[in-house]
Order: sequence, then structure tokens, then C-alpha cells
Amino acid sequence: MFRIPVTSEFFNEDEAMKIVFKKCIVMLIGVLVTLQLAGCVSSEKYYEDVGLSREVAFRQWKNRKERQERSQPVISGKLNIADCTKLALVNNKVLQSIVQEREVARGERLKSYSAILPKVNLTGDYTRFDEVTSFEIDTPAGKEKIQFGDEDNYSAVLMVTQPIYAGGSIPARINAAKLMTLLTDETVRAAVQEVVYAAEHSYYDVLLSQHLLQISTDAVRSAQAHLDNVKQKQRGGVAADFDVLRAEVELSNFQAEFIQNKNAINVAKASLIKVMGVSQDSGFILSDKLLYVPSNITMEQAVEAAYRNRPDLIGREFDIKMQKELLNVARSQYFPVVSGYYSNTWAKPDPHSMMAIEWGHAWQGGITASVPIFDGFMRDGEIVAQKARLKQGQIDLIDAEETALFELTKAQLSIENTAEFIESQRLNLTRAEEGLRLAEVGYREGANTQVEMIDAQAALTAARANHYQAVYSHIIAKLDFQKAMGTLASVETAEPGGQAKIESGNAEENTPIALVE
Repeated sequence: MFRIPVTSEFFNEDEAMKIVFKKCIVMLIGVLVTLQLAGCVSSEKYYEDVGLSREVAFRQWKNRKERQERSQPVISGKLNIADCTKLALVNNKVLQSIVQEREVARGERLKSYSAILPKVNLTGDYTRFDEVTSFEIDTPAGKEKIQFGDEDNYSAVLMVTQPIYAGGSIPARINAAKLMTLLTDETVRAAVQEVVYAAEHSYYDVLLSQHLLQISTDAVRSAQAHLDNVKQKQRGGVAADFDVLRAEVELSNFQAEFIQNKNAINVAKASLIKVMGVSQDSGFILSDKLLYVPSNITMEQAVEAAYRNRPDLIGREFDIKMQKELLNVARSQYFPVVSGYYSNTWAKPDPHSMMAIEWGHAWQGGITASVPIFDGFMRDGEIVAQKARLKQGQIDLIDAEETALFELTKAQLSIENTAEFIESQRLNLTRAEEGLRLAEVGYREGANTQVEMIDAQAALTAARANHYQAVYSHIIAKLDFQKAMGTLASVETAEPGGQAKIESGNAEENTPIALVE
């Protein structure tokens, strides 16, 4: 602290103004230096830094090796549904981001303990005075100068405060933080189920696309063989130009379907790779099949499983309990706050006597209590808001239960409908195969026309596609049923044989995929 002497004995207006001006200049320089040390950065600088970071990311994207080393593994070999799920759980970026919420909840829980644990602060201070009050006294040895205090003042204070009572808010805050951790765990478990669902759904999308592509390939091959046969008959004079044109149109139609299915399988594979979080340069073969497996789970069993396992239902329960604790925190503001404190001060001059220019210490302790009287309705407003949030949580729980029942009912009906559809298409496929065989025989013998032959081929192609579509729909309906029950997160250990291989970014040899326990 600097003070300007203004006693009548030494007062000079010009000199005082000069001193004030110098002090202002020094303070201005100090402020500028402080801002520089504080690291003030302009918005343009931030944009420049972000732009450079994006440029580096783009260069890494262009360099395949750097991109693989940075994040994404490359897989090859056979890939079954269990390995696909485990890869997604390990590498999916959305899930990795949501898992960090656990750390956020852990931090909030640690913060909650500050309501009950003591707070310890150590502060230091140095003050320089331009002068201190002094006077002279006569002594037998002559005049002696006595001063109150010293120009250089030092102090260090250790302060300890301990909360004792806060109207019940201390345990309520700790309980709310614990419930937040549990709620976060359910949020992560819900995200895990979403990733498992997306991975399995994408896996079966690729399987269906592969079957549809194979059907289109067979149809193109049959259409090409039929066209060659018609051209041969044309050269023999037993087929007209119209027959050749009709066969060419049929071949073009099947080729168009082939191109569409080829594009669809590329998109489906890219989506599966994105869900698994691996490199788009991965090359793998799906080892599982589209198989029809009947479901034997009753609706009562499904509802029981959903009520016990669904993360959203359990999370709603935790949210209601947490809102009750927050309501207790709001109500605690009507009660007094009691805390104890202890401080120890080391200072020069001695804190007991300003005339003792030497180090000394002093301590004090006590209990403080404050009783809130009126705070402008802040407490009343907080209680009203917390009661409304509690009511919202209770309504949300009822809505989540109704949503669960709707999803279970919808999935159960889909399973039943697709099972019936599969049986009908199985018979239809057999009929279409027999119809094509009879049409081919009749066409060779001249009993059937070319149009009948083409219609039979188209009917078989449609029957094969409908059959696989029905099996796929049944599998997805069962997947929806599992998700509605909340049981998708349980992942069984994959068989040791037929695993996909992962190439690490800095190694060329293949290693088994990392299994998720």
C-alpha cells in the first residue's frame, strides 16, 4: 500500500500531483503486464489455431498410414456377429464419448464431499507503507523514536473451517451425487445397448444386401443365358427379332437391379465399419448366416425382463430419488447454518503489538451460526422448481413404462407377422422354382412362350428376394424385442475359431481382436 503524505508541514500541491501521475503510470503498466501474463487471446487467434488443427487432420486423412496409427484399426478375415459387437464396444467413438460421463459424475461426487469435509486455506500477504506513524520521546539516553508498525509488513494465515450443520443439506448433497453416478451408469448402459443394436442391425443389413446381390447376379446370369439361347434360335430361324429385343430388355432390367444391389452393399458395409469404429480400408467376410430361429419368449416374460433391465426405467427411478434429495437441499435453506473455525496468524510486526517489530503469531477459534431471515423469495422459488422437477420425473417414469410396453407389443407382433410371412414365402419359393423349371422345359419343347419364360424367371427372383427379406425382418424384429427388454448389453464370448484379425497401425502382423468382457 502506498500513501501520499499530505500533512501541512510537508504539503506541496505540484509535487503531490507529480507523485499521483507517476503512481497512475505505474499502475497502468502493471495492469498491461498482468493482462499479458494472464494469456488474453483474441477470437482471431483462436480461429487461426482451429484452422491449423483442421489442416493437420486433413493431411493425416490423406496419409493412410498416419490415419491408421492415429486411431482406426484395420480388420481382415472372417467376422462373426459376436466379434462385430465387441469391436463396436471397443472402438465406437459415440460410446467412448458417453463413457466419459462417468468421469464427470465421479468428479461431481468428489465435489459433494466438500459439504462435510473441512476447508483449509493458507494465505500470505506483504504490504509496503511509504511511512508509518512515529513520535519522539525524551529518555535519559536522549531522544528515542517510537513508531507504530513497520514499513514492511508480512503475514501468513492458516484458516480451517468445519461445517457442522446446514439444515440437512450436507447428507442430501452427498446422496444426490451418488444417485447422479448411478444415473450416469444407466445412461452409459443405454448407450452400450444402442451401439450393440446398431452393430447387429448393420451386420444383418450387409448379410441381406449380400443375398440380394447374389440373387441379382444369378438373375443376370440366367437372363444372359436366355438371351444367348434366343439369339441362337434367331440364327436358326425359329425366333423373331422381337424375341431377341424382349430378352435384351429383361437382361437390362436385371443388370439395373444388380447395380442397385451392388451400391447398396457398399453403403451397408461402410455403415457397419463406421459403427465398429474401424478403418474403411478393412476387408472382411461375414461368417454368420441369415437363419430363421423361432422366438419362444412370452409377453409376460418380456415385460418382466424390461421392468428389471431397461436402463431408461432404472434411470428414471434414480432420477426421482435424486430430485427428492435436491428438494431436501432446497428446503434446508430455511434452517440455520453452523460451522466451526480455527485460524493461526504469523506476522511481522507481532499481531499482538504493533510496536514489536518482530515475528509473532496469534490464534483464534470459535463457532459461527447464521439464520436466514429473508432472501427475496429465492428459497420459495427453488422449492417450487424442485417440486415441479420431481413431478416431471414421476410423469417421465410412467411414460417410459408405457413406451416399454408399446415397444414390446410392437416387436412381438412383428415377430409373429414375419414368422407367418416366412412360412408363406417358403412355400412360394418352392412353387417359383418349380414354375421356372416347367417353363424352361416347355420353352425348349415349344409349349411355352418366351414371355412365360421371362415371367417365371422374374417370379423366382422376386420369391428369393422376398424369402430373405422375410428372414431379415424376423431377425430385426427379434433384435427390437431384445432391445425393448433391455437385454442387448449381455455379450457372450466368441468362439476361438473364425475370429477376425486386426492390424495395429504400427505392426504388419495380424493379432486376434480384443474381446470385451
